Amino acid sequence: MAQFYFLSVLLNILAGLVLVYGKSLVQKKNEISVSGDDLFDTAESDGAENSTTKDSAAFDAIHGTFENRTFRLVVGILAVFVGIMKILSVFRNDIPVIGDLVPALAGLAGGAALLVEYYVSSSAAGSTIPDNIQTVFIDSRKYIGVFCLLAGLLHFVFPQVMLL
Repeated sequence: MAQFYFLSVLLNILAGLVLVYGKSLVQKKNEISVSGDDLFDTAESDGAENSTTKDSAAFDAIHGTFENRTFRLVVGILAVFVGIMKILSVFRNDIPVIGDLVPALAGLAGGAALLVEYYVSSSAAGSTIPDNIQTVFIDSRKYIGVFCLLAGLLHFVFPQVMLL
């Protein structure tokens, strides 16, 4: 179905961007997170706006969306759902299951990484997750993000290629 093709491309790219460029929600309790505003003083002369201020405001708005926990939860749930549906549905006479295997696995991995990260960040301090899940989904989140970005972009550019 064309709808799942579009959703797969969109959610793989979104999950990849969140995993690569968004900050990790899982941080140690004793770490202090420092915002970018505290690091640099961006005082303007004569109150005039320049292009870097406008670009910075746009970047902060987009980056703030990636930091939103609810946005990450929704993208994670939808990416897992669309990944499952891509495995089950066939698009334009493709081979079942194998036809869209890479985008489906990317959606499942990216969504699972976002959901595990959300769970760990919102759970009580006493709960822990197994070390292999910690290693795969949280410590290597940037690699999963790059895999999602590549799968989404390649699936968009080459929609009829086997495994993509």
